[in-house]
Amino acid sequence: MNIKQLLLSQIEKVVIDLRYDFLYEDEYEILCQVVQRDSSGSIENTPLSFHLHINEEKGTGHLIFYQAQGEIKRQSFDIENPTTILNILSFITDVLGSDPISRTK
Repeated sequence: MNIKQLLLSQIEKVVIDLRYDFLYEDEYEILCQVVQRDSSGSIENTPLSFHLHINEEKGTGHLIFYQAQGEIKRQSFDIENPTTILNILSFITDVLGSDPISRTK
């Protein structure tokens, strides 16, 4: 498993546990969105999105997080330092857990 697959799978697990859907597009760069769906399955809200840049050879990368008002944080990671990965997952959990819509579920 490469770094991209590892990181995306861990983020997806966290997001799904918080009752959101995780979408991503991997064309020229990796664009990810955390979405909330209504009862009919339509996208109701996008509380968090981010660009993910990975250097597979070095095992490093960074994420640029966005909400509706614009960029909210930049965060780097190094696969050899598990704390950096945990920091990313914790940040996502904190943002989604503090979203007022998620508290009504």
